[in-house]
Amino acid sequence: MSPDFFNLRHPEAFQWLWLAIPLIALFAADLRRRRRVLEIFVSKSLLDDVSPYRSTQRQVVRFAVILVGLALLVTALARPRWDPEEIEVEEQGRNLLFCLDVSASMRARDVDPDRLRASKAAIRQLVDTLPAGDQVGLLVYAGDAVVKCPLTPNFSHFMSVLDVVAYDAVSVAGTNLGRAIDKAIHEVFGRSDVVADPEPESATQPAIGRTVMDDERTGEAEAIFDHMVIFTDGENHEGHAKEMAKLASQSNISVFIVGIGSEAGATIPIERDGTTTTLRFGDEEVITRLDSQTLASIVLDDTGGVRHGGYLPAKTAAVDLREIYDEKIAPMGKRASQRRRTVWQEKFQLFAGAGMLLLIVASLISEQQPRRRKGVLA
Repeated sequence: MSPDFFNLRHPEAFQWLWLAIPLIALFAADLRRRRRVLEIFVSKSLLDDVSPYRSTQRQVVRFAVILVGLALLVTALARPRWDPEEIEVEEQGRNLLFCLDVSASMRARDVDPDRLRASKAAIRQLVDTLPAGDQVGLLVYAGDAVVKCPLTPNFSHFMSVLDVVAYDAVSVAGTNLGRAIDKAIHEVFGRSDVVADPEPESATQPAIGRTVMDDERTGEAEAIFDHMVIFTDGENHEGHAKEMAKLASQSNISVFIVGIGSEAGATIPIERDGTTTTLRFGDEEVITRLDSQTLASIVLDDTGGVRHGGYLPAKTAAVDLREIYDEKIAPMGKRASQRRRTVWQEKFQLFAGAGMLLLIVASLISEQQPRRRKGVLA
């Protein structure tokens, strides 16, 4: 049958049909066991006299009805549906691209269990609560940037991609935040190729560890539908991150940076020959520190105000992205779009009803032949 007409929502449910094999084997073994028990106490020549109404055939028929009933119930679990209809629906939502720093410094364990896994946990917690209509994507970066998951409304797929992200997700070493923002602008959000104006050298620098958000700037807020949420410790950034953040602002893309790690610093654990050691430069251990001042300056404009977005120094505390989403991202607006969707008519009720009916019928089938009534003599 054409998949354009007939569809199964959960075809994996048919894996339960494999249980029919052990059930058949158990039924056959039970039949043999019953016959052997009778043969122990009664000779074969007397079986028909001792148990004249026994019927192996009726037992087989009863078991076959039970199997068919169970098969129909499994089919109902697979959610059969047909008679599709194309309809147009209006969806409203926002695009959120999560950018994860996967450089070596994100291995530091000054955040439990480490900087990268703590960042992933914060993202997972937010996506679990996002409303329908929002789209999420994932970009990872170190010395280069790689789009792991384009923008999608499929949160389950996004989560599966996020779960497998590790430190080796980008083969080029380094921390090129500018490249990550540039790739997000052009490849994920599809903006035209424009060049950001250079920042004046007199741009105001934020105080170390200060939270800066776009409600600190004046002027009427613009409707923003596309957002970047970047997790990083801010160390050794290459590229022109500030210029790229300005380009994002000019393209109506907000940039939120979450600084993770301690400003006091921590060592970087690495695995070598099956043992855990720390990254060293020469004879000294490498210490990685959160660079809040650099990260906050990336989202500031030449007047010291925030463009679109902000900087949150999470440091070693648990990050609650829901607060940023509710108070900063959601008020920026949401995009309305028309989408065509296929609506299928669910028919699992037919199979479930037929399956239950067969199980009831099976319970009424006797395993013995009906007794014949003898005639009454006058």
